[in-house]
Amino acid sequence: MGFHWGTDVITEHCRFQLEASKLGRDVVFQVTVFCKEERRRKRLFAATQCSDPFHFLIQFIIREAPDFETLLHRFVHQLDHRGFEPIRMRIREDGRWSDWGQVPASGNPDAGTAAAAAAAEKASGTKKKRSRSAKTS
Repeated sequence: MGFHWGTDVITEHCRFQLEASKLGRDVVFQVTVFCKEERRRKRLFAATQCSDPFHFLIQFIIREAPDFETLLHRFVHQLDHRGFEPIRMRIREDGRWSDWGQVPASGNPDAGTAAAAAAAEKASGTKKKRSRSAKTS
């Protein structure tokens, strides 16, 4: 079942749980991933929250991820940035939770595109020339 927001359709993509540790306390995050379909383009969104002894509420929001792997890497990166250490995770499939498994290593998922573009430019041997706007006398 989908939710219509204007011309956009929002449906539940999947659910997953991720267990992380901070300050000796383990927290299980339950995350619902939504898929927003607009003009033949699908993007994934997710949000979850928790609290710790120093903060009343910590929110984790992931927007505009092109696929689940990117969304998961962004979530793990946010956890790491806020001092959480991911331990394990599982996905809900066919109405049942799968077995706990390892959390993929965090990296910068958005850096891959920039690195790929730089590698392609280097491989092609083309460089942008700097233009001189001021003449020296």
